[in-house]
Amino acid sequence: MKKFNSEYNYSINIPENWSEYEADEKNTNAFFDTTKWTGNLRITPMNYEIKSPKEFLSEILIEKNGQNIDWKNVSGIYYVENNKNEEINYWYLIENNKLYICSFTIGNLNGKIEIEAELMKVSEILRSIETK
Repeated sequence: MKKFNSEYNYSINIPENWSEYEADEKNTNAFFDTTKWTGNLRITPMNYEIKSPKEFLSEILIEKNGQNIDWKNVSGIYYVENNKNEEINYWYLIENNKLYICSFTIGNLNGKIEIEAELMKVSEILRSIETK
């Protein structure tokens, strides 16, 4: 893993073979696996602090029928949307009262086992997020 320091005041650890690419969205870092395209990971830090993280997340949890996340330094929710034969995985993460909206669009992966392995890798990346 290598440390990526974002110009948006956070850092994450990404696999050695992952690189950043230019995203269309403002305030967003986007990444992909350079050896095999497995999907696109986007991380957007929001420019405000969350005063009541649990309350904020519980509303989204209900609305999106998501799952709670309680990692060492990060709380949040995870949910999946399917649009036009495209699966998009979302994480709303709060680290140090800072909200990050993260998404991973599944790429050229065959079968459930490959997809689950890639989502584990993405989760590991997101667990490493640190606000500066």
